[in-house]
Amino acid sequence: MSRTPPWAEPAPEPAEPLGVPGPVGPVQPSSPQPRTAQTTPVGSPRRGLPPRVVPYLYLIASAVQGMAAVLVQPFSIHLFGGVRSPGWNSASFAISVMQVGLVAFSAGFPLAITRAWLEPGDGPRNARAINGFNVLLAVLGGALGLGIAALAGAPAYLLASIWSMAALAVVVAAQAQLRAQARPLTFAALAAGSSLIAHLFGLTAIALFGAHAAVFMGGFAVSTTLTALAGILLTRPTAPQRAWGAVKTAVVAGAPLLPHSFAIILLMQGDSILLKRLASPGETGVYLAALVFAQGPIAVLAGLNNAWSATVLKASHGDPAEFERISRSTLRTATRLGALMAVLGSIGAPLGILVLAQGNPDTTRVAVVLPVLGIGYALYLVSTNILFGRLRTTAFYWVTPAVVVLAAAAAAWPASRDALVGVAWAKVAAFTLLGLAYAWNARKDVALPMLRTVGLVAAAGLVAAAVLAVYTLLLA
Repeated sequence: MSRTPPWAEPAPEPAEPLGVPGPVGPVQPSSPQPRTAQTTPVGSPRRGLPPRVVPYLYLIASAVQGMAAVLVQPFSIHLFGGVRSPGWNSASFAISVMQVGLVAFSAGFPLAITRAWLEPGDGPRNARAINGFNVLLAVLGGALGLGIAALAGAPAYLLASIWSMAALAVVVAAQAQLRAQARPLTFAALAAGSSLIAHLFGLTAIALFGAHAAVFMGGFAVSTTLTALAGILLTRPTAPQRAWGAVKTAVVAGAPLLPHSFAIILLMQGDSILLKRLASPGETGVYLAALVFAQGPIAVLAGLNNAWSATVLKASHGDPAEFERISRSTLRTATRLGALMAVLGSIGAPLGILVLAQGNPDTTRVAVVLPVLGIGYALYLVSTNILFGRLRTTAFYWVTPAVVVLAAAAAAWPASRDALVGVAWAKVAAFTLLGLAYAWNARKDVALPMLRTVGLVAAAGLVAAAVLAVYTLLLA
């Protein structure tokens, strides 16, 4: 009989507190805390949900988010008039900007909410206070952003994008609390409302009122706002002053995540921004039509990481040898899954782009390459879970920003020459470097097999190169 993977074991018991305000550094496991009787332990799955099913429910939720663009994008592109149409270029750019700006409203708080909820004693109260602080920050930040953008004469589609940022910040915080409560079905419902249903609202809007970017983003903003209100009703955030100490701790612990979070979003979306500035008109839309082949692996791995991170964080407070075993086992699962998606994604890209973008050859070539980045992303996820577990987050200040600078330098030349495949390979290299850099920083706690990961990337890259060669020959 096969052994149950660590990430499919029952949800973790309450974890350590976030720590005390002050410099973030390594912490020692605390002595066991006496547990009080309770009907349903905090962080345990609700009755009726087998523990090993929970990770796959999170995967389904992330698949909904990742597949939203895949399912709706072909119809949106058709109504806009093609991948090079001004409406599609503006709408897709607004969504990219929205994802970047979301970080400003929520950096560090989702992790703080999850960890606080799992803290024994006053954990739920602290988590709800942090959640309430996040809601206030999102609403005030969204209103301020709208005012500044309106005074600067920003187009309407960007105004809608700014408000969607604030709404999504509320949704992400609610999902963090639901994850700690082991409520994957509700988590999935919010995921659908903020992604698939939001895209459908945008599609419906342009079908009814005209194919304009502002109309699409207006529909998108309506859906994200309704989802944010649902998240507030489900998680019941409280006033921050009910647990000021926990809120201050969350702010201090989340400080290193602000530059990191901005940088990781730029790493994911910066290639489209770079193309918008350097490439010929219309090329950004051609590239963005293939970007779903990068977002798919990222969404799947991020979904499963809802379970992986809880397992690694729980183990970080126990025996170091067991912590290393679980971390390495999780990495093995994550990188193998990333490699499988890379190979299948590269092979299936020509058929996928035939459906998504009418078989555009330039889009197809980009789509063949992009799935390979999932392997480096898997290494990054596990490595950062280890660093979070030990609260050794100093590296987050500089590692990801440094990788972004290198990635921009590598992608600038091909972007300026409309070499979209070169931009895609630069993105793959950047994610591989990101994973290796964080694995190197985590080596004091767990010696992760970095060379094995490099080998998987090389093998998947060869498959992508072979598919590119065959596709080019077939077009000749």
